[in-house]
Amino acid sequence: MKNYFIIGKVNVGKSYLFNLFSRSHKTISNPKENTTIDIIKKNISSKNFDYNIYDTPGFYDIKDFLILQKKILELKVENICFIYLTSSFNSDDLKICKQIHKKKYKLLLFSFKKIDQQSYISNLFTKIFLNHSDNLSILKKYLSDNNKKNELDSIKSNKKIITIFGKENTGKSTLFNKITNLSLSKTSSELHTTRDSVNWEINYKNQTLEFIDTAGFIRSRSNRKNYDFEKLSLEQSEYFIKKSSLIILLLDANSESRLDLSLIGSLAKRNKPFLVLVNKIDLIHNKNLFQQNFLKYLSLNHNYYTSLNIYFISALHSSKSKIMHIISNQLNSKFFFKTSYLNKIIKSVNTELRKIQKNSKEFKIYFITAFTVNQKNYFKISCNFSKKNIKQHIKTYLSKILIRELKLKGINFTLIF
Repeated sequence: MKNYFIIGKVNVGKSYLFNLFSRSHKTISNPKENTTIDIIKKNISSKNFDYNIYDTPGFYDIKDFLILQKKILELKVENICFIYLTSSFNSDDLKICKQIHKKKYKLLLFSFKKIDQQSYISNLFTKIFLNHSDNLSILKKYLSDNNKKNELDSIKSNKKIITIFGKENTGKSTLFNKITNLSLSKTSSELHTTRDSVNWEINYKNQTLEFIDTAGFIRSRSNRKNYDFEKLSLEQSEYFIKKSSLIILLLDANSESRLDLSLIGSLAKRNKPFLVLVNKIDLIHNKNLFQQNFLKYLSLNHNYYTSLNIYFISALHSSKSKIMHIISNQLNSKFFFKTSYLNKIIKSVNTELRKIQKNSKEFKIYFITAFTVNQKNYFKISCNFSKKNIKQHIKTYLSKILIRELKLKGINFTLIF
């Protein structure tokens, strides 16, 4: 598959051109310089054609371009073609195009405006899209005609979309770069470093997984939520969350707050599988005590303590294999239940439990929730007995009922009362 990178100087309209191709995943197009800071990818396909197109950061001169070129080559994609977008053509543009031609890459020249033919050398370009009444339509037709689908392209595996979501500065971009093995998403201690949602596909255990690094969540009461960049960033995040097969909520181990709880609650209501990764655990001195206190804090303060899957990691120091093992397990987990479904079976479970409660006070369940912590599965049972007064035969019989009702044969879990 061919990969077309839209390149050009700062503020020539690269994001605008990208968005004319990518109607769903739109990058932030703004008159301000340096709006795009990451490389953004979009697959353009139909039943007849298939190719990838990329939005890239703008450059001022050939020195800046060489930095961008190095970043593109680090992506290790094949069949690279460049679409050079310009509003005028000068000596700097000529130097850059000569550099690309020297490397024997295909180079297309495109402009929304009229360009003086004497300012560029036509032999540098595979195709030129200038000075027509509708350059865009001609470019689109050229790309569709030159990227016909073959039978192998049509046979695609079921792709899973995994969105990394969370507050600002929790380490989302660091995690994204670790997973993709690329420095694709810019990292910084400054707020709102990630503006556009950055995406990349990897193959893992014969499955295609597309990861999305989203902009940091901003409190609804914050005035920043209505700023141009921030508002568009949050709209992008919401778009990918809706499309996700799995949502990764990344929390900061150094910050336990009500906002964390509200984010967990809002994701729980969406009835989508989601994974809670508590990041920066490497900065915690007593890790075991921290994990115990964290779970206690969560269970005491959180009304949506349901179907949660919690792991403690370091995006900086945990191995990619460990992180991918966690994500893969969650994607294929059989231990994921909607709270509404668990509570639907309570009536029948209580009816069955009455059969073994002769000559004793009736044991009654009020709520059942499910969660996983560091790959260990738990059912939390809210009932009318204190933990110390529940007899073992009740626990054993309840476990058998849950295994049967939820088809959990061969899956280990623990009951917590």
